Amino acid sequence: QIPSLTSSQVAAIGTAQVATMTTEDVVALGSAGVKALGSAQVHALTSGDIAALTTGQAAVISSAQAAGLTTAQLGALETDDLRALGSATLRSLSSSQLAALDSDQIGALTTAQVAQLTTAQIAGMGSDTLNA
Repeated sequence: QIPSLTSSQVAAIGTAQVATMTTEDVVALGSAGVKALGSAQVHALTSGDIAALTTGQAAVISSAQAAGLTTAQLGALETDDLRALGSATLRSLSSSQLAALDSDQIGALTTAQVAQLTTAQIAGMGSDTLNA
């Protein structure tokens, strides 16, 4: 049933309902479904849900959705998923969100992605993460 939901139907799912979705349900939303989620709905996903996203689903995460991710959710992103994020999406992350990424995640970012980060974002990552 979930794969057949329209974007409007996905957008209408309440955050309490999103919080009760299984990881399989979240993956079944597909890229269009993830794109249709509001930032509060994305915030309601568990870290396990975020970790289970396909690279295609991660690639459609918007700036508004990413800005609402918790540090635990960001830490759950696979390196391929981080590499799939758009530059604008990465720029929307706060210094504290970026500081939550581990050295493998930081190392997975492309040169183009890193070039789009602000000085404050890079400084927020800390030397331990950047030097690892």
